Amino acid sequence: MRMTQILDWRPAPGEVVEFLPVADRAPEPHDVPPSGFQRAHLGMAAARRATGQRQSPWVALAFDLPGRADPEALAGAWQELVRRHEAYRAWYEPRGDGLAGFRLPPQALTVRPVRVGTFATTADLRDHLHRRIDEHTAPGRPGPGLLAGVVLRGTRSTVYAAIDHAYTDGHSMALLFDELRTHYAARATAATTGPTPAAAAATGPTPATTPAGPDEAVGYLEYNRREHERSLALTPDAPELALWSAFLAAGDDGSATASGGFRALSGFPVDLGTDGHALVPGVRLHYPVLTGAQAEAFRAFCARHGGGFAAGAFAALALAQREFTGNDVYRVLTAVSTRAYPRLLPVHGWLVNFGPLLFRLPAAPDLAAAVPAAQQGFQRARAAGDVPLHRALDLLPGTALPVIPPMVSYLDGRAAPGSRDFLRTDATLLTGPDGAAGVSMWFNWFRDRADLVVTVPDTPQAVQGVPKYLDRVREIILTAATRPAP
Repeated sequence: MRMTQILDWRPAPGEVVEFLPVADRAPEPHDVPPSGFQRAHLGMAAARRATGQRQSPWVALAFDLPGRADPEALAGAWQELVRRHEAYRAWYEPRGDGLAGFRLPPQALTVRPVRVGTFATTADLRDHLHRRIDEHTAPGRPGPGLLAGVVLRGTRSTVYAAIDHAYTDGHSMALLFDELRTHYAARATAATTGPTPAAAAATGPTPATTPAGPDEAVGYLEYNRREHERSLALTPDAPELALWSAFLAAGDDGSATASGGFRALSGFPVDLGTDGHALVPGVRLHYPVLTGAQAEAFRAFCARHGGGFAAGAFAALALAQREFTGNDVYRVLTAVSTRAYPRLLPVHGWLVNFGPLLFRLPAAPDLAAAVPAAQQGFQRARAAGDVPLHRALDLLPGTALPVIPPMVSYLDGRAAPGSRDFLRTDATLLTGPDGAAGVSMWFNWFRDRADLVVTVPDTPQAVQGVPKYLDRVREIILTAATRPAP
């Protein structure tokens, strides 16, 4: 699955049909508090909106179906999804100084196809979709922050769906890709005897199991409630906060220092042309790192030296940092999935936390020696992922999270639902134009490749300097991946 900003997306022209959910009753209030990330996300969106800044804080998915897609079948597939998943029918709205929750029962929603019109150029189509997505996914608006549709063409059609980031994450997008295609194939029939060839080609073999109905699905509100309960149970002296305390107190030499905290995280191996804290327009860089075969070889190299693929990636980042700055302590926030038990695996929502990744490089200058230290640091960070980040910061004195904190995410997408079809369907994860305070990175490992997507401040210093650091990171990784096994 590719990851790109919508401004860099090049959809072919065609006829647009939107799938709009219509409710037959008023939403019901609910008393489940928003997660810490939702509260921060919605608050930042409101602050930016108040200053007149354009908002695109959503995540979207686009993929192709063969031939001219059946809008009625797609509308039925979307109806199945919005009824099944709370992410598409439960939301939060600003009320005074807080957020009020609302939701619609599954059967209250019906999805209807609405023909919008034909767009003759890629630029006109992309601009239209960007505007409509911004309108329908604006944080804090009444109703689910969702827009879905299809661009119809004779030989292939492009399905798209966008949702406010407060209610989705990368795992949810993979679930959406798989479930929507499955539901569409079940409906796109030329006769009552079975699916059309186009529908069968869209999804491949029919899955052995059918997604659960609305009453069987677990919602993200259950996750929010559990997070709230965990937060209330934490106290300032809780042992679960020990790693966070060490992480926030660590200076460049790994010792406790007043210069630690999140302010020290703004230090990057090259000049970014900003103070690392003020949010400025960002630019997205994409780096192919390894082919599919090279990625397997790199994983084998890491395993021989006591770690996994992620540990090798973090070790390479740390080694390049030391070459650029002399600093042998690597410290960064890393994204950690909070789908900690099986019932949460099929849930659509934003079920992610940040873990504190901290380790010191050994004196040896090579990746083989660095992998074990990175592996231990990564394991500690993942173990701390059950501590809600915002609650940890509330309990630890003198800490405040930057508006968009710099972080490094690692995703092994090879086992994601439908991942075998990502390449042939041109599956693409789309985001709106980003803001950036520092540098954020996404290491993604898919069946055909491993790549690195990076958001940096759009300054001359960052745009010129960050690629020099990333080139060195990629060189370290490639050297290990192409080294003959002993």
